[in-house]
Amino acid sequence: MGAGMAKFIGEEVETVDDYDEYCHHAAGLVGLGMSKIFLASELETLTPDWKQISNSSGLFMQKTNIIRDYLEDINEIPKSRMFWPREIWGKYVDKLEDLKNEENSTKAVQCLNEMVTNALINVEDFLKSKAVLRTPSILKSVSLPQVDKNDPNAMKTLKQLETIKKICRENGDLHKR
Repeated sequence: MGAGMAKFIGEEVETVDDYDEYCHHAAGLVGLGMSKIFLASELETLTPDWKQISNSSGLFMQKTNIIRDYLEDINEIPKSRMFWPREIWGKYVDKLEDLKNEENSTKAVQCLNEMVTNALINVEDFLKSKAVLRTPSILKSVSLPQVDKNDPNAMKTLKQLETIKKICRENGDLHKR
């Protein structure tokens, strides 16, 4: 994990493949490790494709963090730390930090949309990874940390999540556990 992430300390994330590799080392391996713990506890049984789903779920979580942390990371002192792939942002600006300038707001939104679309590639596996969990305490431990209660939108987000759970209950998805 550390060695894989260290690769990107001295070099930029150039391609989407690099981005996925970084996210694998930063969070995909965590997803795999947690799944192994769940299996070892015998509280959970996972699907045959659990390794791919666990890694993909980690990628989704890491990508959302990278997107969210753009301004904090670009303003990091003494040197910015960025993991946005040049293959994406290079379509919109010459330098990644240019996305924070107001005159580039349209390009910044377009780039942000592309980054979000890339993260959404992994959302299906993220949802699948949660759907197979039977133990409420495990489900809460892997789901709730994604919502920061100090965030000004936390209550709105939690309300939307309750709506999603209600729809899942009504459709029988939560009754299967």
